[in-house]
Amino acid sequence: MSLKNILAPGVISERNAVAETVLCVLLWGVSFAAMKISVARVEPLLAVWLRISLGLFLIIPAARYRGESRRPYRDEAVPLLVLAFFGIVFHQNIQFAGMRGAGVANSNWMIAATPAAVAVLGAIFLKERVNAAAMSGLLSAGAGVLLVMGLGTKGLGIFAAGGTGDLLIAASVVNWAVFQIMSRKLLRGCAPAFAILWMNIFAFLMQSLAVFVFWPQDFWGLLRVPMRDWCAILFLGCVCSGLCYILWYDGLSVLTAARASAFLFLQPVVGVAAAYFFMGERFTPYIYAGGAMILAGVWLINNAKD
Repeated sequence: MSLKNILAPGVISERNAVAETVLCVLLWGVSFAAMKISVARVEPLLAVWLRISLGLFLIIPAARYRGESRRPYRDEAVPLLVLAFFGIVFHQNIQFAGMRGAGVANSNWMIAATPAAVAVLGAIFLKERVNAAAMSGLLSAGAGVLLVMGLGTKGLGIFAAGGTGDLLIAASVVNWAVFQIMSRKLLRGCAPAFAILWMNIFAFLMQSLAVFVFWPQDFWGLLRVPMRDWCAILFLGCVCSGLCYILWYDGLSVLTAARASAFLFLQPVVGVAAAYFFMGERFTPYIYAGGAMILAGVWLINNAKD
C-alpha cells in the first residue's frame, strides 16, 4: 500500500480499507505522546493552529487529486462548519490543553471508551434501546475509565493535585462521541476527502481567529522551540491530521462503523508503549485492570442483543 494508492481517487478495496484503518489507528496511538511533547513549550492554542495548518498541506492536494475539492453547496456549508468546530477546533483544543497535565497512557485508554460514550448519547438523544448486557458494558467501561484516571499512572491522576488534564481528556471523549453521532446525520452522501477538506478549512479559519484574538505573544517565539518539539508538531499535522483523516474516512467508506471502530482497540496498546518508551511513564497494575474493564465493557456494548 503506497502513498499514491492512498491518495488515488475511486473506491478502494476491502483489503486496502482494513490496512488503511489499522495504520491510522497505530499512528493515532502515538499522537498523545506527540501532543505531550509539543505543548511543553508551545501554547496549546498555537499548537492546534499549527497542526491544522500543516494538515492542510496534504489534505488540499489529496482532495484535488481525487476530484473532490469542489465548493460546498449552501445546504452543506453549515453542517461542515458545525462539524469542523466540534470535531476539530473544540476537540483538539481541549485535548492539547489536557495533555499538559494528563498521562499519555491514561489518555489512550480513555479514548478507547468512546464507543461507550456513543452508546450513552445514542440512548439519550436518539432513543436507542440499552438492554441489560449493554448497561453492564457501560458500567464496566465507566468504572474502568475512573480507575485508569485515578490510579493508572504513577504520579498522575485525578486523585492527585492538578488532575484537570485527565478530566479534559475525558471531556474530549464525550465531545468525540457527540461528533460521531452528528457525522452520521450530517455527512451522508459527502465524499470523504471533500468533507475532510472543508472541515479543516473551516477549522483553520476559526482557529486563526482564536489565535489572533487570544494569543498575546508573537510568532518569533517559535524560532526558539527545540527540534524535538517541531518534529512532534510536524507528525501531528502532516501525519495524524493530514494522512490519518484520509485513512480513517477511506476505511469508513468501505467498512461498517462497528468494524472500523473495533480496530480502535489497538490504539491504547500502542499508546501505552509510546508512553513507556518516549515519555518514561511508569504504570501501576490498575491501568491494566482499568484497561481490561474498558475493553470488556465496549465488547459487551457492541455485542448486546435487543
